[in-house]
Amino acid sequence: MALVACLVLSISTQALAARPAEAAKRAGSFWLGLSREQKTDLVLGIFDGFNLNENILSITLKNEYTICSDIMESIMRQSDAFFAGMPAGQIVTALDAFYTNKRNRNIPVSWGIWVVVRENRKDPTVGEFLNELRAAYP
Repeated sequence: MALVACLVLSISTQALAARPAEAAKRAGSFWLGLSREQKTDLVLGIFDGFNLNENILSITLKNEYTICSDIMESIMRQSDAFFAGMPAGQIVTALDAFYTNKRNRNIPVSWGIWVVVRENRKDPTVGEFLNELRAAYP
């Protein structure tokens, strides 16, 4: 039951932070109109948002749901490992290539980052994930 509460809290917080209407505006066409410097700043801003979200969740879980603290710390470690070795500049270059495909143009940049990092990690499920995103953002 505590695990379910932890997951619900985590998903709810992330859903509120995402603001789907704003994310949709920051998709491929928006990306392609930015300078290299602006693209790098946007990627760094998304990373800052990830860090802020992790910190808020960590504080909340430690104060309210101590049983979830270990789970959250594990998720943060795994996220850090997932992005390790892929600096912002490499993500910018990968997103430039990603958005040259017209089927990806409506996918928000925040999701595009997950795709290009998963591709870099040779994640075998990235194709299925990308198809789900293309269906969600036609």
